[in-house]
Amino acid sequence: MSNKIKLIFLGTSASLPTSKKNLTSVLINYQGQNHLFDCPENVQQQIMKSKQSIMKIKNIFITHFHGDHFFGIFGLLSTMNLNNREEGLTIYLPEKNKQNFLDILNSAQINCSFNITVVGIKKEQIIYSDKNLNIESVKLDHTISTFGFIFKIKDTLGKFNREKALKLKIPEGPLFSKLSEGKSIKINGKVITPNQVIDTKFKKIGKKILYLTDTKIIPVNKKLLDSDILIHECTFGKEEEKKANLVKHSTSVGVAGFAKKIKAKHLYLVHISSRYQETDNILTESSKLFKNTMIPKDLDTLEIDDY
Repeated sequence: MSNKIKLIFLGTSASLPTSKKNLTSVLINYQGQNHLFDCPENVQQQIMKSKQSIMKIKNIFITHFHGDHFFGIFGLLSTMNLNNREEGLTIYLPEKNKQNFLDILNSAQINCSFNITVVGIKKEQIIYSDKNLNIESVKLDHTISTFGFIFKIKDTLGKFNREKALKLKIPEGPLFSKLSEGKSIKINGKVITPNQVIDTKFKKIGKKILYLTDTKIIPVNKKLLDSDILIHECTFGKEEEKKANLVKHSTSVGVAGFAKKIKAKHLYLVHISSRYQETDNILTESSKLFKNTMIPKDLDTLEIDDY
């Protein structure tokens, strides 16, 4: 049975908020937990408007240490503290800025009643994993150390065949679980591999969501391929390509080409400069190259099945 992934665009503007748009941030709700990607100013009110729970935020992922991506985190922590949060919280951000963040946190005298773990990201790797989900860091190309994130539901190996396992004289219990998780076991001197008891024709591919901002277009690699949803910064229209390259941001045409190369199914453009009060031209420029392009509005919500 599938579970829903709820994706909420808390903000879509770049650098400066406008009267209609908050700064770029995305919240993903999955299996009762919230994962927050970037934490700009006013993010608390946006979460409240989305009717999601601040207290259910398990992880916060900060792409980089520019203020429009993390200034809201201190107020958010204070609110959690005032509401007597007990569950721990993990904050991920580039390793180069870990000490800067801790220094600001200490200076602000936010003495939280709950445990805060700050994880410095040094390279591309899986930084969070649970039974059903991996979140992996992706090196981006910006003016300072910056990482994007891959939100990936783990693929299922297939359907566990209980009858086959019992015929192999495997007792029900923990060994069944290990095989279901793709691990080989040893029993009575014999090694039993998962493919002996799992019907792979029932294998399911988990959804993949990419969150990439702020950055120039990065080289394509295998782990970026076939994303179901690509959320990518689009600070400029195609007329500003020279400036985009100079400040290491992306354009509508560049992002569309990238989406095509990685065989994304759907593209959502965010982090659009506040200079563009109307975004129809940006949408048109991108859609000409990549049909399934959308520009979400603040608080737009998307629901998809995990498999």
